[in-house]
Amino acid sequence: MMPYVISIIGLLILSALFSGTETAFTSLSFIQTKELESSSKRGGRLAAQLSKKPDLLLTTILIGNNLVNIAASALTTTLVIQLFGSYAVGYATGVLTLVVLIFAEITPKQIAIIHNELICIAAAYPILWLSYLLRPIIWLINGISKSITRLVSRGERRPISLQGILHVVHMAERQGVVEDYESDMVKRIFRFDNIEVRSIMTHRTEVKSLDEQATVKSVLPSLVEYGHSRIPVYSKHPEHISGVLLIRDLIKALTDNRQQQRIKELIQPPLFVSENKKVHEMFFLFKSQKLHMAVVLDEYGGLAGVVTLEDVMEVLFGELYDEHEVSDGERITRIAKGVYVLQADTPIQQFQDNFHCKIEHSRHVSTIGGYINEVTGQIPVTGQSITTDAGVFTIQSMTGNRIDLIRYHAH
Repeated sequence: MMPYVISIIGLLILSALFSGTETAFTSLSFIQTKELESSSKRGGRLAAQLSKKPDLLLTTILIGNNLVNIAASALTTTLVIQLFGSYAVGYATGVLTLVVLIFAEITPKQIAIIHNELICIAAAYPILWLSYLLRPIIWLINGISKSITRLVSRGERRPISLQGILHVVHMAERQGVVEDYESDMVKRIFRFDNIEVRSIMTHRTEVKSLDEQATVKSVLPSLVEYGHSRIPVYSKHPEHISGVLLIRDLIKALTDNRQQQRIKELIQPPLFVSENKKVHEMFFLFKSQKLHMAVVLDEYGGLAGVVTLEDVMEVLFGELYDEHEVSDGERITRIAKGVYVLQADTPIQQFQDNFHCKIEHSRHVSTIGGYINEVTGQIPVTGQSITTDAGVFTIQSMTGNRIDLIRYHAH
């Protein structure tokens, strides 16, 4: 009797090992697989190779698991018949099923989820050797399985998506693998090519510019007030930008005693871009042209605003301020649980990334302020609340007809 008992226990241990190994390999994440590939241990690299051959891996494990389970069942039946007779086989089957579920299935799988990498490394060589031993059976079973699969499903496996990568980043942030600021930066990088220039530019109503007929001496007070190193220059009308004045050129004119020179003679030709241009394209254009400012035109060729290299960099790194600038805060500020204050020029993409939601809007809308105008169909008023699928937006402050701050209650 004792040899039977020892054999059954050994088979149950093997069943637990097969079950745990199966779960360990199937629970490996994309990142864990890459880490195993670069591991200094040969077992780790082998485990990564096996994980890329799911047909071979799973078939080997399942064949081994089924063989030991069948053997354990057969030995248990034989032992019970010898000891108690055939009438006790049903009871023994029930007990064996319960033991297999607890000790050879559920418990090993739970352990494997926690220690999947260690188990994969430890099981890599035994699984490889077993696959060589069972290779003819594996080929036969895989051949039949693939034929049936082709009949049932002809679709291709979906590749990893951007949203999937962002979910991984979010999960890493929650588990403390990456810091909050690192997670935010990664999200911004992936969204870099989805943001349009119109959502980050300085609107034409806020653009500070100079008349090209003004003299070097006369513009000095304005330059001190503006505090910028580059100023747009217009011809006859502020919306007709004719160039960009660099402060260094103005200083050179002053040192050369040319105070009465027209700034028209000092300006650089402007770079004109469409308001629909993507931010990543703007970045590479600035880089290739060695420029720091561009004039943004609307669809009719009129002035929409100006965009700078600093505006582009703020998409990645958040708000940047010079020594003379007064911070007006981040675009999204949490003031209570589920309650936030938003600047109206917050890009919709940034809002969606921050609150993990999607809001429907037309392609002409790129900011939260524009989204609210689109939803209401009119110019809202201070204190007005707008309820949407994404939450409740309340107008907190306005300048004229332009929204400045919005109070947002998340669902």
